Amino acid sequence: MQRAQLTRALLVVSVVYVVGFYFLGAAVKPAYSQLSSFVSEYNATGTPWAATLTYAGFAATAGLLSGFLIAAAPIIQVSGSSQVGFRLLWSVPFSYLIAAIAPCDAGCPVEGSMSQLLHNALAIPAYFGMGVSVALLSLAPGLKPYRLRRSFMFLTGVAFPVVFIAMVQPDFSPWRGLLQRSLDIAMGVSLVLATWTLIPSNAADVRHQEAAKR
Repeated sequence: MQRAQLTRALLVVSVVYVVGFYFLGAAVKPAYSQLSSFVSEYNATGTPWAATLTYAGFAATAGLLSGFLIAAAPIIQVSGSSQVGFRLLWSVPFSYLIAAIAPCDAGCPVEGSMSQLLHNALAIPAYFGMGVSVALLSLAPGLKPYRLRRSFMFLTGVAFPVVFIAMVQPDFSPWRGLLQRSLDIAMGVSLVLATWTLIPSNAADVRHQEAAKR
């Protein structure tokens, strides 16, 4: 299998795994709501299935996404600010690792145990990092011919800090889960767009990417 094919396969597996993890997690957690519950509540301290969802859910997802980034690093066509954006994509697996190393308390409150406080503190740079990463990645030369893809990725980057701030506000508590999942979906689509646009699969694609840089 060529590295480009491996990279794309790892991304597809990661996305499918996350979708399955979210739905299975919601099915086994009592009173869990996809609309109002944070993703981190899957393994909240002291709740059913917390340990299983920590390792089979968050840790496994972080591992898969890390594998994708490692595979993509040598072949993705980025430079300058977009290269910085690609490196900041490590905030994506980091966002899942946070839940594994610092699970939140039940309900993921603003204040709580030391684990909850660490969780909250790490979530801020993770979410802002994800936003900056996608915004900068949208500036990659290879995306110049694709205005819609570039615009979607840039708007996704802008949306991350805005939606993050909104979803932690009490007034949005009935919809915070939906807001968080909207970011997850936008990130997933952005990763697919970047991977299929910026990673050449053959020599002809390489020449096309080089021409776009000029």
